[in-house]
Amino acid sequence: MTDSTAAAPSALGVIAVTGPDAADFLRAQLTNDVMRLGQDRHFLAAWCDAKGRAQMVARVCERDEGYWLVVPESLIGGLIKRLQMYVLRAAVKLHDGRDTLRIVGRRGGDLPAASRVRTAGDAVLLGLSAGAGDEPRALEISPNEHGVAQHPIATDAPDWLAEEIDAGIPALAPATQGLFVPQMLNLHWLQAIDFDKGCYPGQEVIARLHYRGKLTRRMYRLFWQGEMPAPGSDVLDDQGERAGTVLYAAPSAEPSRGTLLAVLKTSAAQQPLATANATLEPGELPYPTPV
Repeated sequence: MTDSTAAAPSALGVIAVTGPDAADFLRAQLTNDVMRLGQDRHFLAAWCDAKGRAQMVARVCERDEGYWLVVPESLIGGLIKRLQMYVLRAAVKLHDGRDTLRIVGRRGGDLPAASRVRTAGDAVLLGLSAGAGDEPRALEISPNEHGVAQHPIATDAPDWLAEEIDAGIPALAPATQGLFVPQMLNLHWLQAIDFDKGCYPGQEVIARLHYRGKLTRRMYRLFWQGEMPAPGSDVLDDQGERAGTVLYAAPSAEPSRGTLLAVLKTSAAQQPLATANATLEPGELPYPTPV
């Protein structure tokens, strides 16, 4: 896939999962176990197809009425349609939260720690890792009709995306849905896969890779120079052969430079790499990535 065929990541929205069977439904669908959640914390989880390929990477938050799945807005319509196919007779409802809820980024001040949840009036704050900086960060989810705190940050703003890249958090776009097993997105190192819970779509593939396989592709952080690559862009080695795929990128203060996350062949990660219109240099992730 070339740079011109994919769009940049969209802002974040919410899929609300409600009803008496919401917890059992999500436990049977996601890579992480919602039974271990509480309203004081949130976690990452993937939802996969039968081949174990991730269709969604979501932040999952428990609320009184059910659960919120925080995902890119560009994926919400398709995800609801596909998830609905698994509801069957369960007492579960799936709602597109964009009509009622607004998500913005917050930086600095009194914010919850990473993975913690705190309410502030009508707003819910999801604490995030700080990325390359030391300032605390959070997502603020609040009703549309209520005001947000001062200095909100759009969740598709370049500086916010750069901080997510610095934190090593994968995000899917329409161009990258269904391409990667969760371990290729480093989700096992981000505590987003529970290998002890029951079955879910793709679980056999994911478990086989964990217990018997070898991870030959995984997510890396890279610096780019040139034209910012779009999600789904090919990463090429010095022979012009395909070595991986860009997940998403963000510019720095200079529009011709920035950072990105890409899934690469581990055998090619230390070689000279490029996209069609940018050169790439290796960067570091803020968490261990043991071989």
